[in-house]
Amino acid sequence: MADQRRDVDTAACARHLADSERLARYRSRLQDSLTDPPVADAFEAWQRYVRERHGDVFATLATADGDRSIGGDDRSTVGDDRPTGEVDQSLAEVSQRNDDVARDLFVETLAFDYLLTEILDAVERAFECTVTRSLASDAAIPFTPNFEAVHESISSHLDTGTADAGGDFETWASTFAREASSRDVALLHRECVSPLARRAFGRYDTPQGLAALAVDSAFDGGSPYDGTQTRDETPASDETPAHHETSIAADRPPADLPLVVDPGCGAGAFLAATATRYVDALVENPLNADGSHGTPIQAIFDAVRGFDVSPTAVRASRLALVLAVRPLLAAADGSPTVAPRVVLGDAVDATADDPPLDGRRADVLLANPPWLTWDSLPEGAKDRWRAGPFEEAGLELFDHTGADARLGYANDDLSVPYALTCLHRLLRDGGRAALVLKRDLLTGPAGARLRRPQVGQRSITYDRVHDFGSLSPFTDVDAGTALFSLRLSPDDGRSPFPTGEGIPTCRWTDAPATTSARYVDRSDGTSAFESLTRMWASFDRVETRLVPADPENPTSPWIRADAERSALGSSPYRIRHGVKDDAKAVYALDRQTIEKQELESEHVFPYLKSKHIVKYGLFGHDLQLVPQRQAGEDNERELKQEAPATYAYLDAHRERLTDRGSSWFDDGPFYSLFGLGSYTWSTYKVVWCRLGFKPHFTVVSTVSDPLVGEKPVIPGDHCMFVGTDDEDEAHYLCALLNSAPYQRCLRTISSGGKSSLSKSTVERLALPEWRSRPRQRQLAELSQRAHAIVPDHVDCSKRAYNRKTIPELQAVQTDIDRTAEQFLSVLDEHPSPEGERTGPTDGDDE
Repeated sequence: MADQRRDVDTAACARHLADSERLARYRSRLQDSLTDPPVADAFEAWQRYVRERHGDVFATLATADGDRSIGGDDRSTVGDDRPTGEVDQSLAEVSQRNDDVARDLFVETLAFDYLLTEILDAVERAFECTVTRSLASDAAIPFTPNFEAVHESISSHLDTGTADAGGDFETWASTFAREASSRDVALLHRECVSPLARRAFGRYDTPQGLAALAVDSAFDGGSPYDGTQTRDETPASDETPAHHETSIAADRPPADLPLVVDPGCGAGAFLAATATRYVDALVENPLNADGSHGTPIQAIFDAVRGFDVSPTAVRASRLALVLAVRPLLAAADGSPTVAPRVVLGDAVDATADDPPLDGRRADVLLANPPWLTWDSLPEGAKDRWRAGPFEEAGLELFDHTGADARLGYANDDLSVPYALTCLHRLLRDGGRAALVLKRDLLTGPAGARLRRPQVGQRSITYDRVHDFGSLSPFTDVDAGTALFSLRLSPDDGRSPFPTGEGIPTCRWTDAPATTSARYVDRSDGTSAFESLTRMWASFDRVETRLVPADPENPTSPWIRADAERSALGSSPYRIRHGVKDDAKAVYALDRQTIEKQELESEHVFPYLKSKHIVKYGLFGHDLQLVPQRQAGEDNERELKQEAPATYAYLDAHRERLTDRGSSWFDDGPFYSLFGLGSYTWSTYKVVWCRLGFKPHFTVVSTVSDPLVGEKPVIPGDHCMFVGTDDEDEAHYLCALLNSAPYQRCLRTISSGGKSSLSKSTVERLALPEWRSRPRQRQLAELSQRAHAIVPDHVDCSKRAYNRKTIPELQAVQTDIDRTAEQFLSVLDEHPSPEGERTGPTDGDDE
């Protein structure tokens, strides 16, 4: 039902209501009444509530709106050299601006809440029902602002009786009540609340299509309760339960509807999508005619529960739920009184014993956690996390300890501990969940805890992931998104992967017919994500699987199997061996030897050993004598004439050099080298160590040595490299080789022996030729960013460096992993006619 198209333009109706004269006059009257009771009391209580739950967002908004620093430590910079009067005046201006923002935001909030109550009144009139809706009723956290009293006080002074003043409003409200969907409730929010305020409170409403997909994923991935087990039993099979439609038979009591909870319900998209599913089932399988099993509407409301820290979100979700059960309201006898189980509550504090669950854990949890970082939280919110989930025994929200602990590490994404806390506290054994999260959590360090297969004493199994890649489901933010479908079971050490082949994954991509990068359906101006039917019609889908980059470590980055498949193949790049001399005692130089022997600097070069190579950087270098420019070059006469000290030094070691047993050194003078050619002098080289298994790739060019000056870097005997004279090409190759898909492939194909990263191993990787495509350029830029970070962190021992975690470098690596995966996936879809992997099509930057 949620996806049925209506003849009435409800989106236009929502905009008419938001722009109505009635609402404008409400705002004006409220603005004029801020010092009058009961408005003044509610305003003061609301400010306290906002500061307690969100911090001083008024100062934050004032700063953003005024494009200047407001309050806090910045006050000390108001100007120490100013006269006292000017400083006092500046502080007074700061305080006044914060007060102005608080008043404006209060008016904006109350006007939106008033509009919601007016629409709920229209629902009651249209369907002759009563919807209980006091915000303070059953709240899990104290809420003293009396919005209802404010609405009554302000509306008593509004002239709503004349057609000019209220007629159109009443018509629009009635139309909205009869025809609108939960999508339109979210639209009301966007129309009534400024983007700045939505960002400050972290409100990004889930599109209806994405919410419907989440509900389908949670239910159809395996029914959370099929009537054959008690609610606290766990399915006996370790396999994913078979596809099972939720059915509500005539002899099944309403209480047996699977209990669904959304701990941050926003505009109610998840709750409405679930209620719609239940309504469809009840229409097909109605309750007993005598009503002995209770009211079907209240049965749905008892089974679909939610909470949110925002009072307007609670009101909006209640409205969305009521709109979802309209078919049952229309068919109801008498004048039913219904009570949506949506209350004020904070996920940081919530337990299953609190409203709205009231002692019963949910069968299904649906959530779009806040996409915030720890540093963005106010101190009050941080304190609640520290005193709550941080200290909860067995929860183990964080993989870091000591100074890195308490979520301060790498400015972690708050959505991960939020989601895990809700799963741990609110979802029963055998329960299922669908989580809308950032796609970066698949690969980035902030998602490592999410990728760990336990929460508390239970195991997490991910049954399916919907990967939206570069698509942007949310109107207000352009962020990569993924939908995770999972289930909980008692911890038995199982993997987060349901099968050995990985996690089934649907990859959504832009279809050729899509009209724009924002996926707007031009028939009514709404996003294709606002309807699941439109999503199916607007986007292409590819079935694949997610696998860990390191098969032995499930918390390593999760990459798509299609990307890994594309990383294997033939490469157009020639892999070279580093310089080999078989006489380290002669060719390896130190400062004392160079100065004592007075060796000419033109034959002394920075030299790389395995100890010097780290990802995206160098950990120092040695110095090496390189008397030739190419293996086998007969330059003995020139060397004796132009660099007599160097020749004399080599001649003094002639016996040692001629005793080298390898035939590699038979051609040319007695000091001949091997693995030396024009490629050695390439302007840029992508270098790695061939011995052992340290798949660390870096780009080298020249380094400045205090003894010999600026010189090209020479890879040594234990190194392999690819040479190029194009800097971007070198960094593109380096980014690919360091990316999660290629790192996983190397683990898969490496022999595990002494030369694990030999030429024959790396040659099995498909390295698409550089063609300066958009994503190739993006990879090159990211590699350059990574190389710019490493030098600031090598002022320590190599052991200390290896123990370091560099947050900014991890962030760049996450971008590289994501971009490489996208690049390879497009490559897999568009191979060249001959089957050769060359480069993605022009569509790879869409």
